[in-house]
Amino acid sequence: MTPPRLQDQDFTYWFLKEAFGWSVVLQLAWTFDTAPSTNALERMNRALADGSLNRRIVRSKVPLARPRWVRSTLRPTLIVDDDAIDEVDGQDWAAHDLATTHLDAESGTPWRLRGVATTTGGYVLSLTCLHLVADGRSLTFAAQAAMSGSLDRADGGTDNGSIALDVVDAATQVIGAVAGVGRAIITGATSGRGGSEGSSATAPRVPARTPVADRAPTATGSWAVVSAATDEWERAAKEHGGTANSLFVAVVAGALWASGYATDGSAVKVGIPMSLRGNGDDRANATGGVSVVLRERPRPATDLTEIRRLCKDAFTALARGRRPAMIHLQRLLQVLPLSVVTSVVMSGESGMPDAMVSNLGTFDDSVLDLGGTRAESVAFRGTAQGVDPARPHRFGEGLQSWLLEADGTTTFAVLAFDEEHVPDAQRLRELLSAELTGWNVPHRFW
Repeated sequence: MTPPRLQDQDFTYWFLKEAFGWSVVLQLAWTFDTAPSTNALERMNRALADGSLNRRIVRSKVPLARPRWVRSTLRPTLIVDDDAIDEVDGQDWAAHDLATTHLDAESGTPWRLRGVATTTGGYVLSLTCLHLVADGRSLTFAAQAAMSGSLDRADGGTDNGSIALDVVDAATQVIGAVAGVGRAIITGATSGRGGSEGSSATAPRVPARTPVADRAPTATGSWAVVSAATDEWERAAKEHGGTANSLFVAVVAGALWASGYATDGSAVKVGIPMSLRGNGDDRANATGGVSVVLRERPRPATDLTEIRRLCKDAFTALARGRRPAMIHLQRLLQVLPLSVVTSVVMSGESGMPDAMVSNLGTFDDSVLDLGGTRAESVAFRGTAQGVDPARPHRFGEGLQSWLLEADGTTTFAVLAFDEEHVPDAQRLRELLSAELTGWNVPHRFW
C-alpha cells in the first residue's frame, strides 16, 4: 500500500513549524458537574490511541518528496493532575494546557488527553491535538468516537521507506507546481481585479494597520468562552434575516469593531473556514477558506441579510472551485526553499483576515457522554505554541473564534490577539456580552 502523504491543506501547519517553530494546536475542553470514572477516562485514551489521530510524520529521503503519514507505535499516556482546582479556574486550566502541552508529530505523540478534578466534585477534561494531524471536525468526530467506545481508525500507512515512491512523489510535486503556475495565470487573467473570495470587485480595501507585533507585544492574547441556548441563537438570527452562521460573523466582527480596532467607514475582512471533507475522506485536514469583506459595522438588532448574502456567495464560489490565483501556487511553494517561501508568505502578511470565525457545526449528544457521565458543556479552540514575542511575526490578527453546537447549546471560544484594543479577558467578555445583549441572545460565560 502506498503510504499517505501530507496534502496541500496540511502544508500550512508543516510550514509554520519548519519556518517559525510554531505548533498549531487544537483543543476540545469539557466541564463535568460529576467526575467521570477512571475506567471511562482510560477507555477513551485507549480508543484515541487506536484511532485516526495516532499517527506520525516520516520525512522523505528524496528532496521535494512530501513527508509520509504512518501509524504511531507510541500510545500517549492519560494525564490526571494530582491537585484539584477551583471550579472557576477550569477555563484558565484548560487554556494553560492548550498553550503548554508538548506535542510532536514526528515522534508520534500528536495528541494528549489530560484531566483534573475540581474542589466541588466536578471535572475538567482537555484533549489537545496538532492541527497538522486533524482539522476541527475530524478531531471532534475522533473524540466523539472515543467517548462512545467505537473505533475511529484510519490506516496511517506503512513506513516502507521506499526511495522509488519518494522519487515518484517528487516528480509529481514538480509537475503539480508547473501546472499550478499555469492555472494561477489563467485565474488571474479571467478574474480581473478585486476577485477576492466572498467580496465583489467594488468592495473597499481593508485599510493598512499598524504591524500586529506592535499591537500584540507579549504575543499571548486573551480568551473568552460563551454559551447560549441554540433555539435562542437561531431565533435571533431568523428575526433579522440571517442564519446561525451569519449571526456568528456579526457578533465577532461587531465586537472587533466596538473594541476600536476598526473605525466606522473602514472595512473589516473576515476569514471563514469551510469543510471540504467527503465520505471516506481520511485526510488530516480537509478545509478550505473563504473571506468576506464587511463594508460597515454590523450593529446589534439590525439586518443580517447582507452578511448572509456575502457568506452564501463565498461558499458557492468555493463549492464551484473558484479560488484565488494564489491557491494554485501551493504546490510551487512546497518545492521552493524554505527561505523563499517565508519571504513570499510574510510579504502578504497584511492580507491576514481581521477576524476568523470557524463554525464546526452540530454534533450529537454522544460528544458530551463519557462512560455514562454527562458533560455540562464542551468548547473548541486553537492557538499556536512557540510564538516568539521578540520576533515580528504573529499567528493571528484581531479576533479568532470557534463555534460548535451540541445538545441544544451553542458555544464559541474567542481569542483576542490585539492587546492594544483588547488588553485582557475582562474587556473581551464585555465586548462580546454587549453584542449578544444587543442581539437579544441570553448567554453565559464559562
